[in-house]
Amino acid sequence: MKYRILAVLFVCVLLLACSSEKETDLESFSNDWELVILDSIQVDYLGTVDGGDFRNGKGVFFNFQENKLIEFESSGEISHETSYPKDGPDKVQYPTQLRYTKDGRLFAASFMGWLYELNMDLTLKQEIKLPFPSEAKDGGGLLRNLEYWNDSLISFYPGRDGANPYDPHFFRDHFLLEKIDPKTGASLPIIKTPSTSRYSTDKYYERPWVQFGIFDNILHLVLSNETMIHTYDLSNGGEYLNTIDFQPSKFMDNGEHSEKYQYISGTRMLDGRVRQLFVIDKGIVITYTEGIDEDTFIQNELNNPKNFPKYKDFQNQILKIISPEGLLSNEINVPYRIGRIMNIESVDKPFYAVRDDEYLGEEHDYVTFYKLQLVNK
Repeated sequence: MKYRILAVLFVCVLLLACSSEKETDLESFSNDWELVILDSIQVDYLGTVDGGDFRNGKGVFFNFQENKLIEFESSGEISHETSYPKDGPDKVQYPTQLRYTKDGRLFAASFMGWLYELNMDLTLKQEIKLPFPSEAKDGGGLLRNLEYWNDSLISFYPGRDGANPYDPHFFRDHFLLEKIDPKTGASLPIIKTPSTSRYSTDKYYERPWVQFGIFDNILHLVLSNETMIHTYDLSNGGEYLNTIDFQPSKFMDNGEHSEKYQYISGTRMLDGRVRQLFVIDKGIVITYTEGIDEDTFIQNELNNPKNFPKYKDFQNQILKIISPEGLLSNEINVPYRIGRIMNIESVDKPFYAVRDDEYLGEEHDYVTFYKLQLVNK
């Protein structure tokens, strides 16, 4: 009897200990994060940052005015600097989208759709030519819509069968991406807009921008003016898996249109917009702007181009982390002095973003990058 009582007491103590441990784990778990500026580095270059990437301890950015790439180390030291001719056999035209691979190769895409592979010293290795021309005249700008996966390039390269990316139902009727063999230029269409997106319907909405990222075999894609993240399995032909709503507390949306090619955002109000998307081992990181309501927009004459810089006075820039299970972090306000983020490889690693000296009202003869870290509270 005494041993039975002791055994019961031992089990009770064990259960209490486990319960206490679980409660401690739950109490210590937090999905609240903050963005911390750890340091800054200066790159001895006078010019603008018009697209770039940072991976494996080095970064590269494009200067539009000079049609030039600058590669730099995490110390800020420039390792390579190359200008390109805009015509002739070695031409490289406006490589605004830049992607390092894990093994250090560098691919680039022009906002007009041209695709390139560059050597380690940034000279042209090859132009990658598809069997059909891209019909995009504005491409993806500085957006992340070029990736490397399983010896293939994945690119937003509309134009297959003459498809017009400006057609109001392009996103409903056509594949969104091309899977490209960089050696031959042969390509296959992949990824369709899922039924969870409003762009899969017959209704009219303003044309979105495409962004996507890949980790292992999983591709996550967003359309800029809706709050959905769509997930696909590349190992199974790009099969659609699911959709997560990142649930912003504020994300302005001018909604369904009554006619084709109607534009409201930027004339009477400003839509919320996904600005950047990074796919990492522990989920997804996105940044977005909230948009501006109609009354504020009209009262401050924000449709006037001279007032475009004032957009930042009336909307926040937000960063949000989404876990693989779909858990959403808090909304992290990103000060506008922090400009374009070069890349985020992991929430556990520091990353770099260009400092917006124009917003600060400062002029320098060098480019400054903030070294940033996401910190779990």
